[in-house]
Amino acid sequence: MRHEAWPRQLLRSAGVRVALRSLALSLAGALLVFAIIHHAAENSWRGALDGSVQAALSDIQSDLRENRLPLAQNVRDTIAEGGGLFYADLGPDFSWRAGNLHLSPAVASGWSGFETLHAQPGLTLPRRVLAIRGLMWRSPSGEHLFIAANATPLLALDRLISRSFLLVFGSILAFGLLSVGLTAQATLKRVDGFATALQVIMDGDLSRRLPLQHQGDEFDRLAVEVNATLQRLQELMENLRQVTNDISHDLRSPLTRLREHLERSRQRFPAPALGEMFDEAIAQLDQALGIFTAMLRIAEVEAGARRARFQAVQLSALLAMLAESYEPPFSAAGIAITTAIEPGLVMQGDQELLTQLFANLLDNIALHAQGADKARIRASAAADRIELVFSDNGIGVPAHEQERVLQRFVRLDAARHRPGHGLGLPLARAIVALHGGSLRLGGGGGLDIIISLPAG
Repeated sequence: MRHEAWPRQLLRSAGVRVALRSLALSLAGALLVFAIIHHAAENSWRGALDGSVQAALSDIQSDLRENRLPLAQNVRDTIAEGGGLFYADLGPDFSWRAGNLHLSPAVASGWSGFETLHAQPGLTLPRRVLAIRGLMWRSPSGEHLFIAANATPLLALDRLISRSFLLVFGSILAFGLLSVGLTAQATLKRVDGFATALQVIMDGDLSRRLPLQHQGDEFDRLAVEVNATLQRLQELMENLRQVTNDISHDLRSPLTRLREHLERSRQRFPAPALGEMFDEAIAQLDQALGIFTAMLRIAEVEAGARRARFQAVQLSALLAMLAESYEPPFSAAGIAITTAIEPGLVMQGDQELLTQLFANLLDNIALHAQGADKARIRASAAADRIELVFSDNGIGVPAHEQERVLQRFVRLDAARHRPGHGLGLPLARAIVALHGGSLRLGGGGGLDIIISLPAG
């Protein structure tokens, strides 16, 4: 089984999506908390500043009604009394007349705020004052009075809250992404362990089990249930295999003795009519014995015990030798065989089984490639795989039948009058699976038997 690249697996992991949603909720929660804190603190400070400005304006308005002094004089007297506020008395044309704040441009009526970085031309803030917030009032005489309070603490608070928010937000994001990565890595590691074990099981090793970490989590619970299912499946398969083996062994021995008895009887009774009967009976017994031999061979291959014999097999040399040895019978059948075998192909395997595999496929062409006059063997390396194609230009196998003919004892109508018992391709498929490969049929004009094997 080929696994996707880790980043792609990470993005497609369900655990990662859940972790990212949790991270998004955490960030949204942090944003909401800081928004509430910022709103509450800013409103509190702004309320205090606006209250002091509003009180000063009320005092000036009261003095104007009672003393009827010019607004400029009233402003100068108020500044002399102290209080920490800033005043700017502007004429009807917004020209500066009096005050401790120089504000020459026109300012809209109502509340306004200014910062040193965003102050408009003509505004000169006092030293160490970074921001002010004030109220513009138009007197009955047409003059304009701007009263402002020092909003530097409010600006500092805004900046502090913003920096704190960025720090906390960044920390949550960083630790959250780290947690997502670690969680995803652990999850993908468990899933890859399951996938590897299942691939080994699919290759025929029913004794393999999913790994447990004994943490009692959902992965362990799933592994326990799957392992119990695999144990039951292994028992059923072993029982079935044992029954098949027993039947094959038990029947092969009496059939072999029967064949020997028929051979002796043919020699004892040489009459031509009896000889034909004996020959027909012996041919039928040979076919039955061939079926049992093939079934036992398939059972042996599927058991996986032959993996212990794996060694380096020179695949290019083996295919070339088989192609050369099959050239005479193919020529006798009117089939020209050609090869395109990449040199130096090597794999780990059982050379005896691989020889039988390729011989079965070549026999299949010679016996069942009806109407074929050309056959070809192609072998090449692609990445970490070896791709083999045994092809002919005969009538082929219909697309809807290509998977079915790989099953045991399946023979198409066109092949029923020819030798065989429907176990050649299933045996080939079992040998390929034993070596960790895959076998499939294809081809539009003719038949392609396509095999993919691991290189090494």
